[in-house]
Amino acid sequence: MYNDIGKTHDFRMFKESMVGILPERLIILGDGAYVGIHEYFPCAIIPYKATKNKPLSKDQKEINALISKVRVKVEHVIRQIKIFRICKETYRSKSETGLRRLKIISAIINLMRLS
Repeated sequence: MYNDIGKTHDFRMFKESMVGILPERLIILGDGAYVGIHEYFPCAIIPYKATKNKPLSKDQKEINALISKVRVKVEHVIRQIKIFRICKETYRSKSETGLRRLKIISAIINLMRLS
């Protein structure tokens, strides 16, 4: 499993915990940090990246804008979960208690978003 000491990149945690569990034909919408996800999930969608010698075309910019419109909503929810600090820091209690608390926090966030 991933290293408990220090920070771990999201994609590394994703590869070590979800590859082999999720179906390969699942459509995953990732951010720019998930370069290489197509090796595991061919249907994954990540934004295009421009290079110094190859700028983005107008179509690629429009696709990136659509991806970011969806991703920003996801990032806001992740931020709200991190405010509760259960996903931001090492949880030092029993794993089943942590999962129960995460579900409760997720339910609170869903209720806040509905009101």
